[in-house]
Amino acid sequence: MSKPLGLMQEQIVRIVLPRDEHLDEHSAQLLAAGLQAPPSGSPLAVLMDVTDVASVSRAARAVFSNVSTVAAWALLGRTPVDRILAHFILGGDFKSGPASYFTSEIDALKWLKEHAHVH
Repeated sequence: MSKPLGLMQEQIVRIVLPRDEHLDEHSAQLLAAGLQAPPSGSPLAVLMDVTDVASVSRAARAVFSNVSTVAAWALLGRTPVDRILAHFILGGDFKSGPASYFTSEIDALKWLKEHAHVH
């Protein structure tokens, strides 16, 4: 994976899942390890791009659903297949906060700001 995590704003992190690849538990753990709370101690909001991902294992889904430093998750995709994959990920029990699927990055960011209380 090349540069899958990026800070968009102080408390919003973008994760780009690898295109045409299978996301397993180990890969998800590496991504989740990068989701540390900022120095302010406030929780993060995550914009996760699932566009054209081949598949996500149940174990990887469980890793994401147990990240405690994330206040809200917005999953972003374009195609009907992306939507199915995102809803599979969202089928996990996200303990840290709300999670939703979007086809518009602008809408996803607006939703994150409202639901995670980030600026």
